Amino acid sequence: MMAKRYSLPTVRSPVTVLLSLAVRLAGRTITYWLPIVLLCAAAFARIAIPDFLGRLSLIVFDIYQRESPRQADPNAPVRIVAIDDRSLKEVGQWPWSRTVMAKLVDKLREAGAAVVVFDVLFTERDRLSPSLLLPYLADSGASKDEVHHVLATVPDPDKKFAEAIAKLPVVLGFALTDSGGNGTPQRKAGFAFIGGVGDDPLRSVQRYSGAIGDLPVLQAAAAGSGFVNSRPDWDNVLRRIPLVMRLGNRPVPSLAAEALRLALGGSTYIGRSSGASDGKRFGENTGLNSFLIGAVAVPTDSDGMVWMHYAAPDPRRYISASDILSGKFARSRINGDIVLVGVTAKGLNDLHATPLARDTPGTEIHAQLIEQVLQQNFLTRPDWLVGAETAFSVVVGLLMIVLIPRIGALASAAVGGVAIAGAVATSWFAFRDAQMLVDPAFPILIIAGIYVAATLLSYRQTERRQREIRQAFSRYMSPYMVAELARHPEKLVLGGEIKLITIMFCDIRGFTTLSEGLSAEELARLINNFLTPMTEIITTHKGTIDKYIGDCIMAFWNAPLDDPDHAKNAVLAAQAMRRRLVELNEEWAAVGRRQLHVGIGINTGECCVGNFGSEQRFDYSLLGDPVNLSSRLEGLTKQYGVDLIIGEDTAAMVGDPDMIELDLVAVKGKSRAVRIFTLPPYPTQTMQFMARHQALLAAYRHRDWEEALRLLDDDTLSAEPELTPVYDLFRHRIAELKVTPPPSDWDGVFVAHEK
Repeated sequence: MMAKRYSLPTVRSPVTVLLSLAVRLAGRTITYWLPIVLLCAAAFARIAIPDFLGRLSLIVFDIYQRESPRQADPNAPVRIVAIDDRSLKEVGQWPWSRTVMAKLVDKLREAGAAVVVFDVLFTERDRLSPSLLLPYLADSGASKDEVHHVLATVPDPDKKFAEAIAKLPVVLGFALTDSGGNGTPQRKAGFAFIGGVGDDPLRSVQRYSGAIGDLPVLQAAAAGSGFVNSRPDWDNVLRRIPLVMRLGNRPVPSLAAEALRLALGGSTYIGRSSGASDGKRFGENTGLNSFLIGAVAVPTDSDGMVWMHYAAPDPRRYISASDILSGKFARSRINGDIVLVGVTAKGLNDLHATPLARDTPGTEIHAQLIEQVLQQNFLTRPDWLVGAETAFSVVVGLLMIVLIPRIGALASAAVGGVAIAGAVATSWFAFRDAQMLVDPAFPILIIAGIYVAATLLSYRQTERRQREIRQAFSRYMSPYMVAELARHPEKLVLGGEIKLITIMFCDIRGFTTLSEGLSAEELARLINNFLTPMTEIITTHKGTIDKYIGDCIMAFWNAPLDDPDHAKNAVLAAQAMRRRLVELNEEWAAVGRRQLHVGIGINTGECCVGNFGSEQRFDYSLLGDPVNLSSRLEGLTKQYGVDLIIGEDTAAMVGDPDMIELDLVAVKGKSRAVRIFTLPPYPTQTMQFMARHQALLAAYRHRDWEEALRLLDDDTLSAEPELTPVYDLFRHRIAELKVTPPPSDWDGVFVAHEK
């Protein structure tokens, strides 16, 4: 009678509810929707493909096994008779004669072995079998009667081995295969299954079409028969061992299962599926979940495989086959035990990788499985865990999606970190204390993936908003200033700091006259056509636009961002502005528009730079005497007839050999005189020109008017036509000074009475 079937609620219902809640919270922004889509895809993949990300899980479980291996029981009734290197040396090369194997079985029977298990296949007749010797002896020249007479006295080794096997419970092996085979292994035990109506408990069990078994005479004598196949994972590590497989549609037991059945006195395997009366399942028809061998229950997965909980190899479990054959062993080490006979010599290549070692003999793995069952120490992974892990990941993932835009990435990372730490701790303690395999890899990757996706999307939106704000504010202030404030919003307070600043004033010459006769629209277009390229040049050279004063530009360097080359960058910007204005004038002349000329003053000095104004509105600007001097220098360009005048502090910092000193001037409102310089937009002067120019200034300051006038008439100075207005100015001054000589303490300083 089939057991009553029942099923627990599916995990899809709570997941669907949670996702519906998230959709309501999410709104319509990609910040929510894309992570939710990713989370749904991962949850679906986890439910539809339970081994999704399973490789990472297996690696984690391997780490757990190495940190907390099963404790081997030194008194466990499991022994390994090893066909090791010493046995091969003393007994002879492998394979041994069946006569030797019969002797080995007899020795084990005499020592009181409860069950003997051969992890070795005997698929061919012994090479010393009489039937195989007959052709060889006939070819040697002996008569047929003599050969038959001799062979009649020779016992058949296979028969002798079978007789030894028949005297105690022996389990022989066979190999399942999909190619070839030599027959069907003899059935030694029955199978019965308990499950729900319509369940197919063997639906996931590995199926083979053929088998390679032992000689029929040996199979007939054996009490049990089991397959020796293993199913390593993707990295060739044996983490699960099949307890049952299918030969065609017929279930067949493993070698270890048969050893346990005989040791426990069982005759039939009873398999339970997830639909049995005491089973639990999420979903329908999920296959096997346990086997009853004798009175011992063995949990399996749906593939009929047992998770191995490995113990460190115990040398006390091993006895060399040569010691058994020679009788050099204690009977107490065998009496009442399950004895596995297998090859451990490395040259015979029956070695497998496990989570604890890379070269574990196959017989050791069978022995560990038998011992694990007898200890009832199992690693289990119930099928409901997939749903629980998925639900946990979805809940935390949704929480992260909701929290990141609201509380920020750092606080959300703390929440995610707590969730991940909880997942790892739960997984570890479940393994260590309950031998349950709870996967931490899937929740970790999902939580981390959702966090990264949601954070990147939130960051992307924040960056987009900041970019829009920067673009908007860049129309009102320097992009460098905007970038600095974006990085350091704490600077948005009233106050300033003292810094060495280079200041520039740039003004259109004769703007008042120029604007006469222009409409407001034409005037605005003229100013904008001038200010736009000039502003671009200043900001490209790391300058900050302080303000526009009608047709005047005030800019400065070395604030808010530090610029060690601030003086040089200011002068380079001025040169680029002058050259660009020449190009603009050519373009405007071609369409009949008016020409523009500018005056530029540049000065360097310590200023107080910062936010000045009121609590309601303030500007980032600078205060200090160097600002006023820069403005005065710009005004002096009118008097000297040049479009660029540079203060002496700026000139000293630039150190340009093409820099031309103009004069020693005390600007209006200042008693201290400063040297002023200029640079032609396209310097052409020679060393001879510079020498003549310096000689002119020296003669002028020493009141040597005749020498100064002689130098002014020197054709060498005509190499710089840009300075013609300057030399005309000096001629005019000298003429006045000759009429009205300066006082005796005059040092060549020109006192400017105009701004």
